[in-house]
Amino acid sequence: MNVVSFDLNGTQVAEMQSKGIVIRSARDAADVIRQLVERGVKKLILHEKNLCPEMWQVSNGLAGAILKKFTDSAIGVAIVGQFDRSKSKALQAFIEESNLGNQAIFVGNVELAKTQFSKQ
Repeated sequence: MNVVSFDLNGTQVAEMQSKGIVIRSARDAADVIRQLVERGVKKLILHEKNLCPEMWQVSNGLAGAILKKFTDSAIGVAIVGQFDRSKSKALQAFIEESNLGNQAIFVGNVELAKTQFSKQ
């Protein structure tokens, strides 16, 4: 797992920069969170490619379980990807609902993630 940390307006933020899938399950998310907590990270930028493809099948509950781990740990997460290309109405609804809050957001690029985190 390759994570780069930086300060954003006094908050420790990390960006996952691993090339492949890092999170395949809620347990993997908990392992990542544990490492972030040890580093004092409060927010994480994840890329779509770091999450298993099954995450995007909302009906299996994996997305909810993974994001719940971040919510329970009070670590904000921004997931960067091209979600507007998805034809899944369930996924679009899930993303829209998530984006209403500030704990787990879906954005199109890293700069948008930083901007959203700056507002929180």
